[in-house]
This record gives sequence, structure tokens and C-alpha cells, in this order.
Amino acid sequence: MKTNLTAGLVLALTLASGLCAEEASPEIAGLEKTAKDFVAAYNKKDAAALAALFTETGEITDLDATDITTGREDIQARYQAIFEAPDAPQISIDVDSVRLVGKDLAIEDGTVHATPPGDDDVATSMDYTAVLQKGEDGAWRIASTRDREDSSDAAGQLAELAKALKGDWTATREGLRLDIAFGWDDSGNFLVGEMLATAADAKPVKTTIRIGWDPSRKTITWWNFDDGGGFSKGDWTPVDDGKWLIRTEGVTEDGEVTSANQTLTFDGPDAFVWDAGERLVDGEKQPDVEMRVVRQTPEPGAQ
Repeated sequence: MKTNLTAGLVLALTLASGLCAEEASPEIAGLEKTAKDFVAAYNKKDAAALAALFTETGEITDLDATDITTGREDIQARYQAIFEAPDAPQISIDVDSVRLVGKDLAIEDGTVHATPPGDDDVATSMDYTAVLQKGEDGAWRIASTRDREDSSDAAGQLAELAKALKGDWTATREGLRLDIAFGWDDSGNFLVGEMLATAADAKPVKTTIRIGWDPSRKTITWWNFDDGGGFSKGDWTPVDDGKWLIRTEGVTEDGEVTSANQTLTFDGPDAFVWDAGERLVDGEKQPDVEMRVVRQTPEPGAQ
């Protein structure tokens, strides 16, 4: 999913006020200042000030070590691109430990929390490790920072998908109409949806949808229950920017075993394409289905 928090967030974060080392050290004050300056510059969207807090050859590495930014010029460009986005977050950090491991060298472990600007958006969190080096001018700068693990809570793990799915949607195909609505449940840990399928030659079918985070398998999972008694379950896997692969298995109200490989591909903020292939009902292959689903236009005067 993700929300790859590093790709731009503050994996370069250093120390927060209140840090403590195993032994008191005069260096801690300098490390604290670097941290405060970093948080202040990030939340002011000052990319130049952020880049200045890195060493000349400082680097930022993401969770998969596939996206590495090296050098102040590229680091500044990276943060500038982040800040130009309308959903650039504000950040805060929790520091677990800081260790002075050699002359003019420190290692910090902690967690960075990023909160988007929208009232309904949820924070995401990433554990990180940062290496800091003291320069000849006495200032501590970031030599390297690396993501360790996505530590978002359940809502945070769903944040990217929720942002894209929330709202009312509709689709029509060969006489079939779907009306779908998604939002957070009361706990704030699950996305819930209601889907109504109507056709001229069949009775309406209402399906309840619940999407959650499985912390044991580190995956997004969904459950679907129709009002006839059928149900299904599947895992969501991000395969590309804006595209999800969903492997679903279930049973109909008549006891027939079902399965399908589905993809959901977002096309901007107001549409997605839903493909269902390799559809089987009791072992018999069914026709593939593709539907373009669009966001419903709010009624005049709706809030």
C-alpha cells in the first residue's frame, strides 16, 4: 500500500527535546538543537533549511532500500517536491534511544509521525535509524537516515486506501447499476461500505463491506456479506501506483464455492476501474467483468 512514508517524509529526522543518553553528555544539547531545527524547518516547508541539516554527502534511504537520495542538492529537491503536494503533512517524532558511538558520531532510533492536513485523514508512522556526525563547526548534521519498519496503527495502514475510496460511487454496465458508499466505522479502525446492485430483471442485492488491517500477516483484508447469505474474503496487495490486486474466495447463498482475481485501478481522484478475472463458481469459469466506477456528484447544497 503505501504508503511508503520515506519517499518523502521525514525519515531523516533526528532528535527531539527531552532526549536522554545512557550517560549525561554535553553533546546532547547539540543533538537536541539539530532535532528541533529539523522539525521546525519541515513544518515550515523550508527545503533549503532541511538540506543544510545534512552533511555534504548525507543520504536518505527508504524501507526497501530502493529509493536513495544522496547529497544536499538532491535532498533539497526531494523535500521541495514533497512540500509542493497539497497533502504535505506536518510531522512529530518520538525518540527511543540515542547513543554516542564514537568521536563526533551518534546513532538515533525513533519513530516519525506524519499527519496530513485533512480533518478526516489519519496519521502514519515509520520507525527509523539516523546516524549523525559532528562537524568542525561543532554542529551535528545527519549523515544517513533509513526507514526500519512501518509502525502505523490499523487506521494508518488503511490511510492511503481510505483517502482514495471514501465517498459515494456509482457504475452501470449492461443494465446493471451499482451504488457504493465507503467511510470509516465508529472505531476508526475499519473502512466500511454498502453496495446496492440493481437490475431490471432481478431483485436488488445489498452487500456490506468491511476492510481492515491484518497485523499478523501485514496485509489489508476485506470481508463481503450479501443480504442473501453469501460471503467472501480476500487480501489487497498494492502492485503499482494506484493499482491493487485482490484475491477473493467465498461462497454463495446456495453453498457454491467462488473465487476471483480482481484488480482495482484508480484513474484520478474520481474514478477507478474494477476488473474481475479467473472467476470460478463451483469450479466453472465465469466471464470476466470490467466496470468503470465514478464518484457521484454531491447533490446541490450537500455538505
